[in-house]
Amino acid sequence: MGKFNNKIEAEFDPPRKWILSRALTYTNPDIDEDALERVGVKVVGSRITVKKDFVTDLASVPRMCWAFIAPWDVARAAIIHDLLYKAIRMYRRQCSKCLKNSENPVLIHDAKAASDNIFLLGMKDAEPPVPKWKMYAAYYSVRMFGRWSIIPREGD
Repeated sequence: MGKFNNKIEAEFDPPRKWILSRALTYTNPDIDEDALERVGVKVVGSRITVKKDFVTDLASVPRMCWAFIAPWDVARAAIIHDLLYKAIRMYRRQCSKCLKNSENPVLIHDAKAASDNIFLLGMKDAEPPVPKWKMYAAYYSVRMFGRWSIIPREGD
């Protein structure tokens, strides 16, 4: 069973971004620390911390789907997930700058799987509870479509 340190405190930065006004932490003993630390995520005592001033879009849910799953339904888990995906993108960018492309596809796969699992764990630990159908719809969406979100991009 995991736990978030608090509710989200963030300022809206139009049109689609939020900037955290205080840190958000998630602790869960089931976090796969090894896969995440190898791409640069700092995991301390089964705890992941998203620092103040982190920029997030909460959850990348297409606007037409908000009637079913709105970004704020899964927001805390999504912020943790955003941090993890950003770490994977940064790892991949760093590897692409090396003389030889030293990117490890198995490591990237494992880190993405661990990140997606933490997203699911975070939704399970959310208060108020996230309905199971929303939880699994969001989880399977990132499992299937998240591969495009771990490609390095400008602004990271």
